[in-house]
Amino acid sequence: MNSAIALVLVFVIASALRDVYLGEIFQRLEFFAVVLTAFSLTTVIFMGFLLIRGRSQIAAMRAAWREIVVTNFGTAMAWLSYFFALKLLEPAVVNMLHIGIGPIALIALNLAGIHISGPAVVQKSELVVQGGIVLSLAALGAIVLLQLSGLAGRTASQNLLGIVLALASGVLIALTTDVTKRLNGMGVSAEGVLAVRFIGIVLVAALVVGFRGEKSAIAFEALWPVAAASLVFMVLPLYALQLGVARTSTISVWVVISLSPVCIFAAQFIDGRLTQSPFTLAAIIAYSVLALGSNYLRNFETQPA
Repeated sequence: MNSAIALVLVFVIASALRDVYLGEIFQRLEFFAVVLTAFSLTTVIFMGFLLIRGRSQIAAMRAAWREIVVTNFGTAMAWLSYFFALKLLEPAVVNMLHIGIGPIALIALNLAGIHISGPAVVQKSELVVQGGIVLSLAALGAIVLLQLSGLAGRTASQNLLGIVLALASGVLIALTTDVTKRLNGMGVSAEGVLAVRFIGIVLVAALVVGFRGEKSAIAFEALWPVAAASLVFMVLPLYALQLGVARTSTISVWVVISLSPVCIFAAQFIDGRLTQSPFTLAAIIAYSVLALGSNYLRNFETQPA
């Protein structure tokens, strides 16, 4: 296993704990206040690193301002959609829909001749596997709509909205991650990307919290655990992911990330809101086997995607 894949695996394991934690937190605390806390910490840490050790990259960032604007827009839309989906659906379901659709979107664009960070070779056998993944995602959507997932008490409209948001977040974050790979090629390091990537979502969350005033306030006793969890489950894993993105293709990154639904399903045992649905587990296992097959076919190539 090469270092890029190991770094992405760190992100996968941490993300499993993050999603279960946030899925429960969003039921108790104000949504945008939690988002503001989590992403402000990430931005401040890496902005400080950039100002102290990465000033030489500022010129590269100025030249890449269009990519930075696109990255901020896509990141904000993706994460807000993902977190709203976590409020509505079982975390493992949200994650599988989110990551499963990512490589499919990139491969579809690649076949259409649209390349964000560069072309990638897609084998015919891989297309067959990705077709199976599409079917597994459809099956999972049906499980949710039939009220067979591990989170009960949601209406049909809530379940449908959660599915749409999870899929939209996956497409948006896949495309945005490919843009960040282009930034890496333009001389912006992983630290530099993380310093500027979340400015948009921080501004949106700050505006909403400021507009709502006391309605969005979180007591310090509730705030510091969110900040601590953000450091462990977001800041460090996101850094590991960005390093991995810089060292291998975007499609390979997303195939490795496809292992996370299994990790999240296991982590859900600590969330008392959820039951362990055998239907969700079956869909996750089918998806994971197919994703591993895709991973094998791609063989963790290190050529640009």
